[in-house]
Amino acid sequence: MSGPAIRCCFNHMPAPALITGYHNAFAALCDRRLVQSMYSECSVLMERVLLTLHGEAHTCRRAIEWKLFRRDFARYYEREVYPTTLAQTLAPYLERGRLDLPAFGFRVNINLSADIAGIDRPEGSAKETDALVAFTRKFSEGATLFHSTRDKAEVRGEVAEALDAFNEQFLRPSKRRREDLLAQIGSGERHEDEAPRDILTVLLANRDDQDLDDDMILREVAFFMQAGSHSSANALTHSFHEVDQWCRAHPEDRQRLLTDDDFIQRCVHESLRLHPASPVAWRQAAEDFELPDGTAVKAGDSVTIDLMSANLETTLFGDDADRFNPRRNITGRIPPFGLTFGIGIHTCFGRDIAGGLGQSTDSGQPAHLGTLTNLLKSLLAHHARRDPESEPQADGGTERPNWGTYPLLIGTMEAQEHMS
Repeated sequence: MSGPAIRCCFNHMPAPALITGYHNAFAALCDRRLVQSMYSECSVLMERVLLTLHGEAHTCRRAIEWKLFRRDFARYYEREVYPTTLAQTLAPYLERGRLDLPAFGFRVNINLSADIAGIDRPEGSAKETDALVAFTRKFSEGATLFHSTRDKAEVRGEVAEALDAFNEQFLRPSKRRREDLLAQIGSGERHEDEAPRDILTVLLANRDDQDLDDDMILREVAFFMQAGSHSSANALTHSFHEVDQWCRAHPEDRQRLLTDDDFIQRCVHESLRLHPASPVAWRQAAEDFELPDGTAVKAGDSVTIDLMSANLETTLFGDDADRFNPRRNITGRIPPFGLTFGIGIHTCFGRDIAGGLGQSTDSGQPAHLGTLTNLLKSLLAHHARRDPESEPQADGGTERPNWGTYPLLIGTMEAQEHMS
């Protein structure tokens, strides 16, 4: 079975100036004369969040938030946060012996995202997770509204309602606790190392310098919640599907996935290359100039950067660039996942946390695989496999080529027989 069909992503494009090819796309993503324009459909969520800021405002916001995502944080996250969250989320599925992969991926990543965003879950209950999943799914509808097949005004209204409810149930209590902690740190009662390592704390500590009101903080935290869970859940499903298809054709590699961390991370990176969260990036020219391929654009013109064509360039990734091949040899400084995480000022903050840092070590530190590789590794270690009685289905609610359902059995055959 092949993946979901890639449907047209250009039908909303007002003025098609198209950039194709890896090097042209790389240069365009790094060009500050091209301003982010993909997320204007849902300003109720995306207005003035980091992803939509430009110029000095973006530089200042990114500077305070980037400190949180230093490489030591990626390793801390993998060692201290990930194992507990994964074990708690996976346990009920192991008992049932089955799971739907997109739903599971969203559920496990929502708690990881909440830790980064700064959302407390004092009960640690399934009910809290259910609420966060519902809120964040709605935020994701808003963030990807340009690809939605639903009535856009209706979605905007639902996103606004979800933001209000999320604010009341989760953000305000989390904010009060951090404000108290920051006050105690400011008075010398506590050491600054006792401050939580999350986005909400960073925003509160810098709210005066950055002119951040309560609505802006709400949107930024909600955006980080959806950004950290939505794309990761989709990426996990794509990775499992590609690995499953590969092992059917190359059964000798099935056992290797359980013992060779480098190989399984190569599998994840290869899948990320083939399935970027968005196959295109949209920009708007801030002034008259020439694009990397020589095309002239005027201020206000729309520009589409074709990330998929960049990731499938045969001169960089080989003649079989459009196919999954974890044995692929990529030379030079080209990342194995291509431009999936972007480059330049809008490089995805979650690149190192989700994608990993590779197998090289830094100052004697162990290699960091990233949450996606660790999730896939955990699923395979628990014998996750396609449910022969239930076929995966594409997501019909978006033009993006994602899976809507992907049923799996999980656990050993002996455990399955015992439960039945």
